[in-house]
Amino acid sequence: MKNNTKITNASIESAGLPKDAKHVIAEYIWNGFDAKATEVSIDIESNSLGFITSICIHDNGEGIPRETLNLSFGNFLDSLKKNSLKRSSYTRGKKGKGRFSFSLFATRATWNTTVKTDDELISYSIRIDRDAKEQYDIGDIKSAAKPEGTGTTVKLEGIFGLTATTLESEEFTDFLAQEFGWYLLLNRDWGYRILLNGTTLHYNNLIQETDSTIFTLYSIAENSYSFRVNYIRWKEQIGDRYYYYFLNSNKTEVAKLLSSFNNNAIDFHHSVYIESDFFDQFEQADIAISSESNLFSEKEQQVIYRKLLAELRDFLERKQKKYIREQAVTVKLEELEKKNLLPRYSSSDIDVNRKRILLSLIQELYIADPRAFVGIKADLIRTYLGLLDLLLQTDRKQDIVPLFENAIALSEKERDTIRKILER
Repeated sequence: MKNNTKITNASIESAGLPKDAKHVIAEYIWNGFDAKATEVSIDIESNSLGFITSICIHDNGEGIPRETLNLSFGNFLDSLKKNSLKRSSYTRGKKGKGRFSFSLFATRATWNTTVKTDDELISYSIRIDRDAKEQYDIGDIKSAAKPEGTGTTVKLEGIFGLTATTLESEEFTDFLAQEFGWYLLLNRDWGYRILLNGTTLHYNNLIQETDSTIFTLYSIAENSYSFRVNYIRWKEQIGDRYYYYFLNSNKTEVAKLLSSFNNNAIDFHHSVYIESDFFDQFEQADIAISSESNLFSEKEQQVIYRKLLAELRDFLERKQKKYIREQAVTVKLEELEKKNLLPRYSSSDIDVNRKRILLSLIQELYIADPRAFVGIKADLIRTYLGLLDLLLQTDRKQDIVPLFENAIALSEKERDTIRKILER
């Protein structure tokens, strides 16, 4: 049965569909997880010449309820997900564009879906052709076998401009790992996974460190709010910016905010995911409402949100300093030596001790604020370190502490550490 939509081919083609096949496939995978799937599999069929004959994306979610088709397929840019955001910097909800994005590289998309209605399972299909996207065809309803369970399979046929080599490449699997790794990690206790041609997608190779903690915050009225904070430090940059991602009780991203560590001069690649039912009624616009321009607002939601941001900044600062102390500072000290930016020292005991003290000072300065070494010409760094070395040879070594404080903000603990170094 053919159904007309409130769209035209022109409106779809001018609406900004994805330009990359990877993003198209990611959109269909997200659709599966949106339908409460725990497993999504991508199966690619190709011939001996490497040409793809079909791509199937199957999920074990709840299926597509027939009564929602007019909203989810009939109204382009007005779907059921119109108010929801996708969960990463790569893929967006596109307000319903995703289901039409197959037209980038396929001539037909067919959804075979099984849903539970009352006490029985029913199956039916939905088909859209690339050359007639203003219509969608609904197949007859059939009773489904109980063992099959609910779920949806999207089959893309008539593939053009895309070869099996592309989708079997390391680049494609790395993209999927970057796109979905965090989501699979957060849902690992429930066995969430993605399969590519029967092989489980692995993402641990992208993750350097993880941590999880719970913040419990109280309002003035002594109401308590719980936030599960999941921290990930990636081995390499997976996006152009670093964010706090706010997830509701369904682990769906409802808003995100740039973290306070986007301008650092180190490879501190991080993401922080905050899960809470506090965000069930939270939207991206609430970030602006709760901004510092409303600092003195006593509305409970805004007060809790500001407390949360303060806790997150402290938490992430501790993680950054730990990373610098354990890894980044070693790289920086090796770089200074390699570029001959340190003063020249002899092998005498006095010079060895002076060098050890100077390196300790540089380490503490870098840990306190790595930006102290950013955008400075090599000659200026060499001069700056030479002046420090000269001060270390006088009885005014303690003047180094206020000298540092003129450049960066030191905590009391950092001041004490520097003083102890200078007493050596």
